[in-house]
Order: sequence, then C-alpha cells, then structure tokens
Amino acid sequence: MKNNINIEIIEEILERLSRISSPSGYEYIAEAGIKKIIEDYFYGVFDRVYFDKFGGCRLVKLADGEAACKIMFDAHIDQIGLVVTEILDGGFLRVKSLGGLDLNILPASEFYVYTYEESEPFIFSDEPGRKIPAVAVSIPPHLKKTSGNNLPGIEDIYIDTGYDSKEELEKTVRVGSPVVFKPDFLRLGNNLVSCPGLDNKLCAAVLMLAVKSLKDKPGFNFNSEVHIVLSAGEETGELGAATAAFEIEPDFAAALDVEFAKSPKVDAEVSVETGKGPGICYSAASNIKLTKKIIELAKNNNIPLQINAAPEKTSANADIINITGMGIPCVFVCVPLKNMHTPSEVCSLDDIEKAIELAGAIIENSEVLK
Repeated sequence: MKNNINIEIIEEILERLSRISSPSGYEYIAEAGIKKIIEDYFYGVFDRVYFDKFGGCRLVKLADGEAACKIMFDAHIDQIGLVVTEILDGGFLRVKSLGGLDLNILPASEFYVYTYEESEPFIFSDEPGRKIPAVAVSIPPHLKKTSGNNLPGIEDIYIDTGYDSKEELEKTVRVGSPVVFKPDFLRLGNNLVSCPGLDNKLCAAVLMLAVKSLKDKPGFNFNSEVHIVLSAGEETGELGAATAAFEIEPDFAAALDVEFAKSPKVDAEVSVETGKGPGICYSAASNIKLTKKIIELAKNNNIPLQINAAPEKTSANADIINITGMGIPCVFVCVPLKNMHTPSEVCSLDDIEKAIELAGAIIENSEVLK
C-alpha cells in the first residue's frame, strides 16, 4: 500500500507531538494537546476518540459494514522523565527516574518542572504558567573528585530551579511534581529529526496517519474494526496496554515501538538500520506465525522490512499483549531510533513513512492475517 501522506505532514505532526509532555504515570497532562492534534489533522477519521482511566488515548475506526475481524494497534504515549522526591535549601530538587534514564547525560540537561495549585495539588497541566525551567547540576571537571569513567547515580542528580529558598520553591513545586526534558525539535540532514519523547510518540503518529491514509484513499472500505491504543505506562510497567487488550479482545494485535538504531558502539545483533525501513522481531514473546505472515505481506507490497530477533522478550508492550486474557496473537513492529532515552533521540522520517505503509497494509489485509 502506497500511502498518500507526505514527509512534511509527518514532520509537522511529530514536532507538534514533541511539544506535548506525557511523563510515565502523568500521561493525562498530554490529553488537551493530543485532542488538539486529532482535531487539526484527523478530524472525521475516527468514529470514536476517548481517554482511558490511565491517561492513554483510544481511537476507534469502525468497519464499513460487518467487521471481518477486530485489530488492536498499540503505541505507548508515555515518555521517560523524573519525579521530585525532595525540595532542598537554595532552590534545589532531588529526583527519581520515571523509566530507564541514561544518567550519564543528565548533568547540565535542561528541564521543565511542573507546578501545582492549592486547589488541585496533584493535577498538573501543560497550560501556560504551569511549569518552570530548570537545569541539572553539573560539577565542573576541575572540581570532580572521581574519574570521568564513574557514572552518576540518580542520588547524585540535583535539579537547580534558580529559586532562592526552599520556602519559595515549596509554594509552586511539591514532592510528586513531574519533571521532563525541555522540548527542542531539531532538523538534521537526510530527513532525520531529533527531540525528546520520540520514544514512542513517533509510532503514535505512524498509526494515526496509517488510518488517515486509508480513510482518504478513494474507494477504500474498512473491512475490520481498528482500535488504535496510545497506551500509558509502558516505561514503568506496561499497564495501559494490558488493560486495553483485555477490554478490546482483538483477533490479533501489533505493538509498535522504537528499537535501537545501528550506530557506533551499538551491537548489530540488537539493532536495526536507520533509513532502511521499519523492523519486525522474532521473539518467544510474540506470535511467530503472525510475524511470518507480515514479513510476506511486506515483501508482496515492496515495503522494506528489517528482521531482528529478541529470543526471550521484546521489552515492549508486545510481551504483555501476547499473554493477556486467553492469549492474543501479537507482533512487534519497530522503528529505528538513535540515542534512545535521551533528550536528543533521532529518527528518520523516511522510516516513519514506510512504517505507515506497513501499518496500512496490515489493516487492508487483516482478514487474511487473523
């Protein structure tokens, strides 16, 4: 399936998504921003859009007529971040991680700390004036007492808000306030872009655009019921995908997430190459028969598809979807990502375009795949 979505639209939506913060456990912060993107780019595409109890977003496209089957596509919407655990004298914060952060890159990184209001102390928002800038403390190399080979622990990370006192800071920030990397969307050469949160907002864009591409295709009818799940909590426990799969009970599912991109010091056996299309994973935690069918489908449609293996688990939502309920046949489709879990994640717009084609082909051929 050749999609009718151009690279400029993909980039535009990615940049919009990058401005929306969705730290794991606090995904509800992103609700207003996601609703606006759906309104601006996907109006009329889906028959039902709603947010679940965990802050994940569900988008449903009903079949045109009787549904041959029910498909679930999952792409987690949560991103890594930090949470305030202590407020210190001098306007400093102690933090813990939300998800697997690369602690080596935290010193001197730029952040936003979410603030609270007395009337709703644990309701955080992306509305103007509801977050403050901050930077992680960095010790000058002249003053370090350990060698450069020693990685910092999370207990060594302090966030500097610029406030003069603990008392002043406590009026706006509290223990439990989420902290996110400052968004910075950067265009690189060769159709590459960089920003925090591409893991896994890029796959959210893939799935929404795949359905839109089919909806806009002259004469196309949906023969299956399609459930797009932008799930919460993948970075901290996969709860959003598990509960969604239990509720939807699809005939089969595909979990889309990022995968390590091949680069210096990243082993080839655990990575896929940037610019060569999406990947699919053979794993004991995913359905092998369905995986083989989708490999053949991609081949028949001239969609480049890289193949890798994760023998025990995919370390993505496919692991939990596959064993939900009485068992759901699930595959793991991935998009290459450089610098994973950092503020400078890098992906290829060309890879996203091919992933859109693959997701569209799965929908078009769902009756054969089930």
